[in-house]
Amino acid sequence: LILGNPVPFVLVYTLGNIISLFSAMFLCGPKRQFKNMFDDKRKTTTIVYLSTLLLSIIVAFIPFESSIKLSILLLLLFVQFFSSIWYSLSYIPFARNAVKKCFRDNTENV
Repeated sequence: LILGNPVPFVLVYTLGNIISLFSAMFLCGPKRQFKNMFDDKRKTTTIVYLSTLLLSIIVAFIPFESSIKLSILLLLLFVQFFSSIWYSLSYIPFARNAVKKCFRDNTENV
């Protein structure tokens, strides 16, 4: 990644996230998993998460200048990471509200 070839890292990281989605499908079934993923409170996060999964794989294989490609892929990975956390927090009661409150309280003092 640091030497300018982010493709192996991006592929492994993204495939790991895809496998984790499939493991959740294995536990509760694909129909229920998709129903839960596209619930009203998770729909936006799910769309962002799935989009970044797909886009990071696509961008990894499109020939770009290496610095531009690295910047785009890092941005996609950050969004992928944070949307994954936000998606996971939606399953814990009041977790999203607690995180929002924590950030709101800490940014008011700045």
